[in-house]
Amino acid sequence: MSFTTEVVTNAGRFAAIQPAWQQLWESSGGHIFQSHAWIAGWLGGVHGRREIKLQIALAWEGDRLGGAMPCAVHRRSGLRVLTWAAQLFSDYCDCLLDPPHASAAMPVLWSALRRFGGFDLVSLQQIRPDAKCREFLDRLARDGSQLQLADREERCMRIENQWPNGEAFFRSLNKKGRNNHTRGKRILNELSGEVEFRCIEELDNSDTLIDEIMRLKALWLRANDPASPLLGADGPVLRSVLDHACRSGLAKLFVLKCGRKIAAASVNFVYAGRMEAYFTAYDPMFDRASPGTILIVEYARWAFDRGLCHVDFLRGEEAFKFRMANAETLLSSFTGARTLMGQVAVSGHRWLLRRRQRQDSVSDAPPEELETAD
Repeated sequence: MSFTTEVVTNAGRFAAIQPAWQQLWESSGGHIFQSHAWIAGWLGGVHGRREIKLQIALAWEGDRLGGAMPCAVHRRSGLRVLTWAAQLFSDYCDCLLDPPHASAAMPVLWSALRRFGGFDLVSLQQIRPDAKCREFLDRLARDGSQLQLADREERCMRIENQWPNGEAFFRSLNKKGRNNHTRGKRILNELSGEVEFRCIEELDNSDTLIDEIMRLKALWLRANDPASPLLGADGPVLRSVLDHACRSGLAKLFVLKCGRKIAAASVNFVYAGRMEAYFTAYDPMFDRASPGTILIVEYARWAFDRGLCHVDFLRGEEAFKFRMANAETLLSSFTGARTLMGQVAVSGHRWLLRRRQRQDSVSDAPPEELETAD
């Protein structure tokens, strides 16, 4: 198979290939995070940032798009780092590959990026074991010349559907979980009025609701994680991503209302028989009722009533995920150097890691061993 390659470096060209990208996204079974809407939303959010440059490799079969590797270059501490486009905001990162020619397209995409250059380091994160690019990246890591499999892993937990409907799922929760759910709804009712769970599927006029969800999230972050980048420059980028995602037709807003107030809300994506719970916020004034947990149970019931195969909580190891999940996926990262400057940076990083490990081993040693540690 002969491909013609292209490297897209501007938003205008990316917008122009939307029909071909959408067709490839559908045929390859990509996640929301590789959709044209998602990357376009990210591009809109980072517009004007000189430290970020788009760098998407394309493989064309005539006028048909056969493969895409959506990347970007970030300048950090004087180094140019190749990452996935929208990597910070994406839970599953991958290429898009047309199934009949996937094995042929992947090396072509990687070679196109390497030839184009413009980066010193590679940091490709959030890669699932079943990612389209995984076999190729694993092979490069085994060769050891261009990439290495990083030690860093992230856990994604989910509820695999084992029930005929949502009520059966709810009944499978332990007695404490069911009682807490009922108790929480009663507390909400006492605090502010009738409790209502809603799924909002028509999102053409969702701006006000997204604003409220972002406001609630900011309240929580200021109290619990004041250094979060979402309280700074990354907040508007996330908002742009959510705006575009809500217009994609894949997003649904799940809302738990207490009287006329929103107690909790979640932006989820439903497609290909699955649900991905992406962004959740709740009002701290209802904290005693655990409204976030109530909302999760309600949208899981909604999902399993419709026969979805799972509810994916995506990245993060929050306590509620351990209580509710029955399956998990480990995500991997690949790193590497392309230039001499990149190789120096990688060597320095490894030296620092080894030094830290030696210091940790000494500090953890029993007292009698510390006496002779030198």
